[in-house]
Amino acid sequence: MNADLLKGFYLGDLLIEPAKGRVTSRQGSEHLPPKATEVLLCLARRPGEIVTHDELIECAWGEHQGSRDAVTHAVSEVRHALNDQKDDPEFIQTLPRRGYRLLVTPTPAAGDTATVVLGAKNSLSPDELGLFENLNRRGVLETGIAYLILGWLLIQVADIVFSQLLLPQWVGTFVTVLVIAGFPIALVLSWFLEFRDGKAVVDDLSPHDARRRRFGRTYLSVLGALAIASIGVFIYDQSIGLPEVDPEPVVASAAEDNLPPVLENSIAVLPFLNIDGSEDTQIFADGLVDDVITRLSRVPGLLVSSRGDSYTLEPNSASNLVRERLRVAMYLEGSVQSAGNELRVIVQLIDSDTGFHILSRSFDRTRDEFFEVRDEVTQLTVANVRVALPQGTQAIATVAHDDPVLDAYILYRRGLEAAREPSIESIDGALEWFDAALEVDPEYAAAHAGKCVTYAQGYAPTDNPEFIDLAESSCSRALELNANLDVIYTALGQLYRETGKYFDAEAAYLKALDTSPSNVDALIGLGGVYDLLQQTDKAEELLVRAIGLHPGDWSAYNFLGAFLFRYGRYLEAAQQFEVVVALDHTNVLGYANLGTAYMLAADFASAAPAFQNAIELEPRPAIYSNLGLMHYYLGNFEAATQAHLEATRLAPNNYLVWSNLGDAYWAAGRFDASNQAFEKALSLARPRFEVNPNDPGILMDVAWIRAMLDDIERAYSLIGRALEFAPDDPYAHFIKGLIQLRDRDHSAALKSVQEAADKGYTIEMLVAEPHLAPLRDNPEFRQLQDTSKSL
Repeated sequence: MNADLLKGFYLGDLLIEPAKGRVTSRQGSEHLPPKATEVLLCLARRPGEIVTHDELIECAWGEHQGSRDAVTHAVSEVRHALNDQKDDPEFIQTLPRRGYRLLVTPTPAAGDTATVVLGAKNSLSPDELGLFENLNRRGVLETGIAYLILGWLLIQVADIVFSQLLLPQWVGTFVTVLVIAGFPIALVLSWFLEFRDGKAVVDDLSPHDARRRRFGRTYLSVLGALAIASIGVFIYDQSIGLPEVDPEPVVASAAEDNLPPVLENSIAVLPFLNIDGSEDTQIFADGLVDDVITRLSRVPGLLVSSRGDSYTLEPNSASNLVRERLRVAMYLEGSVQSAGNELRVIVQLIDSDTGFHILSRSFDRTRDEFFEVRDEVTQLTVANVRVALPQGTQAIATVAHDDPVLDAYILYRRGLEAAREPSIESIDGALEWFDAALEVDPEYAAAHAGKCVTYAQGYAPTDNPEFIDLAESSCSRALELNANLDVIYTALGQLYRETGKYFDAEAAYLKALDTSPSNVDALIGLGGVYDLLQQTDKAEELLVRAIGLHPGDWSAYNFLGAFLFRYGRYLEAAQQFEVVVALDHTNVLGYANLGTAYMLAADFASAAPAFQNAIELEPRPAIYSNLGLMHYYLGNFEAATQAHLEATRLAPNNYLVWSNLGDAYWAAGRFDASNQAFEKALSLARPRFEVNPNDPGILMDVAWIRAMLDDIERAYSLIGRALEFAPDDPYAHFIKGLIQLRDRDHSAALKSVQEAADKGYTIEMLVAEPHLAPLRDNPEFRQLQDTSKSL
């Protein structure tokens, strides 16, 4: 027992280390002088017993040495180290004139007493020392906070400095992963740095020394964690690999040289900034922009960017961005602010090349003077750009004013905004706003025109035949009130074209161009009508004329590309679609058309990334359908089926995606599923066919659906009518060949396929077509294939 006490013992929660002359408590360590240590050992050997003064003298000093005063002083030092009170003793009791008694039985400390933790006898004891206090005393919390601060600083420095030093991106990723991985390591190191021989020391130093040691411990924990983590992350990177940013899809896009030039007589009107953020102010701002664009577009010789293109940019966009996106030499920007009945409009005309202001003007008017402000802004703009206009052109074209009551105008503007993207919900909302405007001003021609355009554009997404009569009625009323609104004739032309009234459509578009010769929508629409009337030269001429009238407008390039595509000029079409995606890098339709053109040109390497980019931007049904066609031609029928199924999920009422799905099922040998898909396609195509039975595209589609449902007689009749309307369309001859092959007339099918190839259908696509497999062993078909290889 005596030997065990010399190695150290506990008195309650106090650790007594006689060899070191130290008493350790939760508050820290206290020094115990040698004679005081001897006195305490004497008492510890006889716990609970009275030890007389003489016995303590003999035990601690030896016989005939020491004194009572020395004993009293030593006991006082022991009490001080133990933080014991004489009047209320916890450890040592004084018995007057008799001696002293140790009230607590000592417990030997097992093992190395220099490696024990406070508050626990023999080992760690959560019951004796709470988790939070344990973490705090070990410096784990301190290390965690220090590491988080240092790690955050490292990541910030890497983010800012590494890019300026042109370091590769993986370096920044390495630092970030290193910091994340090192955090738990730092906490573990901080915990175990206190361990020796399986036990932990937390308070064996003076407070000053303890603080120094904790700082050093934190320092070592953080640096050690970073070192260990760096090794681990390096090994992980070499064996598995750190996360990397996926490379941008490599999509074929137009080179800078293919972008349209910036002409001096070109201008754009950017969205005006809404200063106060109110809804009414936004209506005034958008209305001012639209009206100024409309009036500027009627100035002879002035090329004005369309509203749709201008609104792809934010208000007050940088001049270089405006020049790059819209391809204009000048642009008008401004702001609108309203307060009560007061209206403030500020406009600036800016040179897109230099960013310098050509004009800056502010207008402080009442709301009722809005239309006057609009006219002044237009006149000032034209006056300042006149130097860029061709000589001999008038300053400003005559404009038929149709200024309504302001309240009616505000309601009308709400209707226009609702009708921007035609859908079943937006169409109903737009019509309600137009009707509300007409209640305020029944003779407001623009509101009637708004209804006309909404009904005309709403026919396609709704497939509602009633919209045809409603559109004609609204357009007729609008023309009675103002015969100079070209937007009405454009809407009528679109409606008549979609319903097969091609000569009526031609007349409407021509009237629109008489009113506004630079009406791009009318030029494109009339070109489409002439295409349907087999006047292809006039159609192409009009589509080419439309290009450039609205600088930065991709739609004209897209329509020209679609025209070239229909006549088998796939690579020429792809060139136009390249310009589309160069002007607008987020144009889903442009990427989809680009992929389709390359696909039919048998350039699958260029088609695949274009389709992929389109899907990443917006997963539209037509894109999935075209992607399915590409897999179909490549012989990946399972992938083709999955893509077409996704298209049917996104557009369950589109007959064409069901027809394509039927082809994929047929090629995969799933003939029952193929028949079901074609039956579905036929039921969905009937309403469109009944509305416009003269559309060659619909005629071709339905002819093929009938053929796949073994209604060969009807199929021949339909494809014959399609060829009457589009005799030079290679796709029509291709479909005719497929129908003849379904009828087992191989000789006639071969002639039709040859005719399709002569008119521009890609021979590689004919060779890849699964439905033409029965012809592949035919010598004439092989000769056709060999001709393609020799070109």
